[in-house]
Amino acid sequence: MLLLASLLEVQAPDSAPFKVRIPRAEAVVEIDGALDEPVWRQAARLSGFHQYQPVDGRPAEEQTEVLVWYAANAIYFGVIARDREPGAIRATRADRDNLDTEDRVTIYLDTFNDRRRAYFFTVNPLGVQEDGIRTEGGFSAGNLVGGTLDRNPDFLWQSKGRVTEQGYEVEIRIPFKSLRYPGSGPQVWGLNVLRTVQRTGYVDAWTDTRRASASFLIQAGTLEGLRDLQSGLTAEVQPFVTAQATGTRTGTGFERDAVDPSAGVNLRLGASSNVSFDATYNPDFSQIESDASQVTVNERFALFFPEKRPFFLEGIELFSTPNQLVYTRRIADPVAGGKLTAKLGRNNIAYLLAVDEAAGDNAWFNLARLRRDIGSNSDAGLTATSREQDGGFNRVVAGDARIVFGRLYFVEGQLGGAWTRDSAGGDTRRGAIWDLEFDRTGRSWGFNYKVTGIGEDFEARSGFVPRRNFVQAHAFNRITFYGARGALFESLSLFGRISRLWQYRDFLDGALEGDAGIEANLTVRGGWRFEAGLEDAFVNFIPGAYDEYTELVGGTEVPYAAPRGVDDAWSASFSLTTPTFRAFNASLGVDRGRGAIFQEGAPGYETRLTGSLSARPTGSLRLTVSSTFSRITRARDGQEFARTIIPRIKVEYQATRSLFFRVVGEYVHARRAPLEAAATGNPLYVGGAPAGYSESNTLRVDWLASFEPVPGTVAFAGYGATYQEPRALRLGGLERMNDGFFLKLAYQIRR
Repeated sequence: MLLLASLLEVQAPDSAPFKVRIPRAEAVVEIDGALDEPVWRQAARLSGFHQYQPVDGRPAEEQTEVLVWYAANAIYFGVIARDREPGAIRATRADRDNLDTEDRVTIYLDTFNDRRRAYFFTVNPLGVQEDGIRTEGGFSAGNLVGGTLDRNPDFLWQSKGRVTEQGYEVEIRIPFKSLRYPGSGPQVWGLNVLRTVQRTGYVDAWTDTRRASASFLIQAGTLEGLRDLQSGLTAEVQPFVTAQATGTRTGTGFERDAVDPSAGVNLRLGASSNVSFDATYNPDFSQIESDASQVTVNERFALFFPEKRPFFLEGIELFSTPNQLVYTRRIADPVAGGKLTAKLGRNNIAYLLAVDEAAGDNAWFNLARLRRDIGSNSDAGLTATSREQDGGFNRVVAGDARIVFGRLYFVEGQLGGAWTRDSAGGDTRRGAIWDLEFDRTGRSWGFNYKVTGIGEDFEARSGFVPRRNFVQAHAFNRITFYGARGALFESLSLFGRISRLWQYRDFLDGALEGDAGIEANLTVRGGWRFEAGLEDAFVNFIPGAYDEYTELVGGTEVPYAAPRGVDDAWSASFSLTTPTFRAFNASLGVDRGRGAIFQEGAPGYETRLTGSLSARPTGSLRLTVSSTFSRITRARDGQEFARTIIPRIKVEYQATRSLFFRVVGEYVHARRAPLEAAATGNPLYVGGAPAGYSESNTLRVDWLASFEPVPGTVAFAGYGATYQEPRALRLGGLERMNDGFFLKLAYQIRR
């Protein structure tokens, strides 16, 4: 069957026919959503859209036209999106970069035409904006869309839209000052346009973009005719002031610190259309929304939380490497920072220097990434990072390459090392990191095979490498079936995988962990999605993991003889995602399985439920409710080992396009029974101390009012507080433990 699927593989079409030469016009238009000025009749027209998801290669069911022309200092787009059911168009006055539940159109501009990185500009039918950078890479056989979308950059551009009797229209102006491009001569840019129709769940593309490809951007068309563009030297200065007052509960009551005002500045200089310098002094990195909590009771390694701080987010995709060797949240309390990013021919350069205020001497971070484009869609890169403090250091150097061939395939590899010496002195530790990946992203058949090794002494104190001293390998295969046009069942993907994990020095000699599983994903007409999976796994505990444990037997502590591991760790999962209806959308997930209770070295069972509901009762109001429930029981007697409940609610009100209010409330209940021996149920001691019952019941509430007339010019006012109570989910005994007020005023000056 797999061989037949391979022979019938639909290849990605040649993008050469999708060329458009756009006219130049020195006209003045009002960005009001009405394409009624005479210049729009001269614009080039993009039409003939094709369906891209869930089934590619078919004519689009809805008609879309995009008009485009340019002046000396900006490029203009006009969107005419017709809909057979205009009353069902999803359009609200959403917050910026929050359009996942909206009908929308996205314009991709690959200004260097290198098919690796593109700006994207998204609008909903009212002209609300979403923007950022799309970077190729990160494809897998299970993720046909591929690539990464970074929505954190906010560019300065104008858009406005309106719903009509035939659908909707949007008018867009993108200044050339907001873009980087190669030099000042004639330009050829990559271009594609996607339209998302929430009523059907379909995504349409201007080019006949196929999912059977190792690259989305390589299938873009081209935008020609651009010449004599005027962007000039771009300089941005953003002075800001902040003030915060924090409070903490002490043994004598609740004490509040004095108001702590501060001032700083962010600078950006576009030395040319392809080189940029950024700097910051006394940066403001206040969080305006807390990280969403995760279930941690049975986790052995650190969990990942994304970066949210503005200075680090700008251009963060240029530091992307295999195995995440750059993780800027390691820079916890920066004093100042500087950054250089450039695109020089086929070379991409990114360098960041930051001083982190820490105990003892300040820590100095140097993060550098050089990447060179190879051929039409391949590249090779070099990453070097260092963290220096108190005479100690951590330095990492790694090279990587991603080679795309045959349109469907890529091979990616990385090889590097780390050198670490502690501040107290001692010998320098050396460790290695390496991986090799082979992928086929086909329409009907795909696979991903990967092996990664991280040595015992490999440390990345500027990156996120939560686990080391292992080699991990997996084999992943997929086959997809597609229904006929108009069929109830649109696509069915079946996945099979097997994985193994060894200690680094014992590679291929007795795996510590492993699993084998199957999964099915079904897409039903109208946007319904169903997923189900089965898995069988095993875990062998790391030798020495329980050396500090003792078991209390008849009043005497004796060494704990933990089981060797857990076999037959089966699990089953099911999830349902609804279409995005006009007023709401929802999802539900259920997981049940046998596995290891790592804190006891014992077998157990976990039941986990997740659910979310997003409601849009009006065009300005959004409500999102989500919850996670996890309960772990012991296999020995069925008694509860741990329970975690995390309900979360977010309310957003977009009063105007610039004025935004939000409140987020999250409650975390986590409890864990006293540790017991796997075989006998006797109490366990860790390091000579009893590991008794633990429980926490915490409520976190964050309030925010935001006024942002243009990106960079903002006024934030917020309040966040953490409460605790003695009894779970009662709310009557809440006691405030800490809180904080904050205010930020920033003004963006752009020349």
